[in-house]
Amino acid sequence: MEDPFEIVKEETECAIADINKNLERWKKLASGTSSVAIQERNSVKSKILSALDGAQNDIADLEEAVQSVESDRNRFNISQDEMMNRRRFIHMSREQCNRAREQLNNPKFGDAGPSNVDRYSAAQQSANRSNEVFIEKSMGEQQQIMQAQDEQLNLVGKSIGRLKEIGTLIGDEVDDQNELLDEFYGDMGQTEKRMSNVQRKMDKILEKVDGKKQNCIIGVLLVIMIIVVILFFST
Repeated sequence: MEDPFEIVKEETECAIADINKNLERWKKLASGTSSVAIQERNSVKSKILSALDGAQNDIADLEEAVQSVESDRNRFNISQDEMMNRRRFIHMSREQCNRAREQLNNPKFGDAGPSNVDRYSAAQQSANRSNEVFIEKSMGEQQQIMQAQDEQLNLVGKSIGRLKEIGTLIGDEVDDQNELLDEFYGDMGQTEKRMSNVQRKMDKILEKVDGKKQNCIIGVLLVIMIIVVILFFST
């Protein structure tokens, strides 16, 4: 699938080429004073203004597309150099449209002035200066973005460190609870053994005594068992 940016870029380049071609024609008609020349000049100017509006709309679409790509780089496989080239194209295209519109709105255009070579040299120098300013501005923006990303990574790293500390504390607490449970189960096992021994002794004693004594002994032993249980759980 062809890159939509390249499609619109090609259309913009063609539009700007037509604008420059008609602008040169409009300049040649500047010296004409007849009604036919003036009418043709106005017609060419209207055509240029309409083409400028269309080109500037295309440039705005290109800039919006570039901003969308920069906001979600993971989605688009476009290198940083290519992004810089696209921004440079947008900037220079906008400058060309602005210069063409300024010439159309200049009431003194057509008077004697600098030669075409001098005008081209001045325009080239202005474009170079604008290009340098644009590159410096873009580099500054990229540095700010990278700095913001570094700060976010530092915050994420600190959060992970805190989560690790909390996880370590929870693990230590679980180990302590496991040790307490082991001690509790050990005590319970010893208590069960003691209770079993007491029960066996009670059975032996009950076999040797009659009914009344047996009931008394059972009552005493029950009291003793209750006391032992109370003392165990109270400690």
